[in-house]
Amino acid sequence: MKKVIAVFLVLLIITSIVFAKGAAETTARPEVVKLQVWYALSGTSGESFKSKAEAFDIARPDIELELTYSGKYADTATKVSAALLSGDAPDVAVMAAGQLYTGGRGDFSMEEFAKDPEFNISDVYPGMLEYGKFDGRLAAVPFGISTQVLYYNKTICNAAGIDLEKNPPKTWEELLTLAKIAVEKGNINKSSDFYGFDTSDGVWLIKSMFSQNGNPVVKKAGDTVVPVFNEASGVEVATFWKKMIDSGIMPAGQHNNAEKKFLAGNLAIIAASSNRISRWQGNTSFELGAIPMPKFSQNALALGGNVMVILSEDQFKKEAGWELVKHMLKEENQTDFALSTGYLPIRKSSQQNPKVQELFISNPLYKIAFEQLDYTWAYLHFSEMGTMDAMFWYALDEIEKAVLSPKAALDKAAASLIKEME
Repeated sequence: MKKVIAVFLVLLIITSIVFAKGAAETTARPEVVKLQVWYALSGTSGESFKSKAEAFDIARPDIELELTYSGKYADTATKVSAALLSGDAPDVAVMAAGQLYTGGRGDFSMEEFAKDPEFNISDVYPGMLEYGKFDGRLAAVPFGISTQVLYYNKTICNAAGIDLEKNPPKTWEELLTLAKIAVEKGNINKSSDFYGFDTSDGVWLIKSMFSQNGNPVVKKAGDTVVPVFNEASGVEVATFWKKMIDSGIMPAGQHNNAEKKFLAGNLAIIAASSNRISRWQGNTSFELGAIPMPKFSQNALALGGNVMVILSEDQFKKEAGWELVKHMLKEENQTDFALSTGYLPIRKSSQQNPKVQELFISNPLYKIAFEQLDYTWAYLHFSEMGTMDAMFWYALDEIEKAVLSPKAALDKAAASLIKEME
């Protein structure tokens, strides 16, 4: 019996060794990890991203990238959603609201990757880290980030006797007063469609305004997301929004035309993305100016833009994907991407980069955008946030066209959001 047991134990040990060896062989890291990378960046932004990714590809023979332009933000979101269902999702993506596609399915592996000492998470602006979170947990990292800036037509303002460079409005009420003066005295084109102020993205702007008035847009109550934008602090903002319409400084329901109106010289001041600096600078028929955004009770600016996400469930591809992410978010790469595209770097240390310091002197518009980074903000991201934005658009349209009162419009949006979440 002892001999039988001994033989059995030997066979068991041998079997275990063979099995372990086989398992090790099947889980060994491939010599070359191939990554499918989608990016929702076109034009200069797409070219800049692609060139930096290709440099990484050359420097890392153990990682091979297949880079694919995936279309605009909305197109990419649709494609990623479909690809996740079919099992053909890219391994890494640069897209808007990418955290919905990782955190939304319980993948918070980015939290562990971001602890990498080489990443230096403390160098990333806190508001930008918040922008990469889903339900309060890190699920993506910021990449092409922007804020809104107030741009103005210096020719119009000079004609109206307004010097925004010396006396920028600190509050929205001050802006309203100056915009009225621009309407009365600055219509140099004699246009019947001239206004003092507008924004190319009303939903983005009103989120900033909510936060400036102490309203977080939504909040968590236990495990539930609760809309709070229809509370008194939010209604106060919406009431001021209607006041801008009623005073004649902002047109009702024309935000999609705001940029064209501004570039045509029929709008004195516009709130638009900071990435317009590189697009508009030197390409307008008038001298372009920029000033910081005004506030209600406190400074706050809602962030916009895109993030990098790792969508693969394969551990080796996840690790290789993180190496790519880490490369793209190095200070020098982020700074170069920002300066060439008009986005803002995610790293605090970028402000000490000699190229940035030089740009602050040669182009004060960039300095305005950079200085606002200290009070950037991101509301709680959750699965129905895209639906909420659509409801905000409906609410703003109803407020501006006097279909509903500001409170009624926000109450309706909040009720619709709750129903959608349920």
